[in-house]
Amino acid sequence: MSTSPQLFAHRGLHHPFSPHPESSFDSYRAAIDAGADGVECDIRLTQDGHLVVWHDATLERIAQSPLRISRSTLDQLREVWPILTLEELLDLTIAERKNIAIETKHPVRFGQRVERELSKLLKRKHVAIKASGIDIYLMSFSWWATSYNAQAPYMATYLVRSRRLMFLARFLTAGLNIEILRSGFIPSDPSTTLVWTVNDEADIKLCKSLGVHVIITDDLRLAQSA
Repeated sequence: MSTSPQLFAHRGLHHPFSPHPESSFDSYRAAIDAGADGVECDIRLTQDGHLVVWHDATLERIAQSPLRISRSTLDQLREVWPILTLEELLDLTIAERKNIAIETKHPVRFGQRVERELSKLLKRKHVAIKASGIDIYLMSFSWWATSYNAQAPYMATYLVRSRRLMFLARFLTAGLNIEILRSGFIPSDPSTTLVWTVNDEADIKLCKSLGVHVIITDDLRLAQSA
């Protein structure tokens, strides 16, 4: 008998489903308050070496600023927008005992330095992570990035992510775009499969009927009620 999928809020609970902008502290706080099992985030590295929670290469789409993450310091970015650091978000998920999926963006200016800094942060937080009992999923569309992440023995779960099909390989968890499931593909082990980004009621019901492990969604409330 399959169990209900965990529901992860994609970049938090954000507009148009709540008043908060995506990837903001308030969007993640709202997702947790709304009962999400976990949250998903994208990370990039600033010029001065801070991992920040941000999907795009620049602030343009959300903050109407041309500042580029990789060529700006954290202080410069925060003069324009209250951008969240990964450490701040991780501290929140640890305190609230919520799982987190972290995607590193590639290709980027700093290459694998992003993964190295992520590894340092997770190692530094290892005791708190273990005590909280949360699962952390490290994701990337880059195979070599995810391979690097798999070298971190203090993490519980690793995710190989592709725009088409996932490769399970020696990793514990696979991920699929919802379009793959819509096409009729059935994962060999749905109980270890994450699916993104699931915002349609029929798609949510499909994922639940298959018994997938995690549904990543923008519309948390729909996912809870479907």
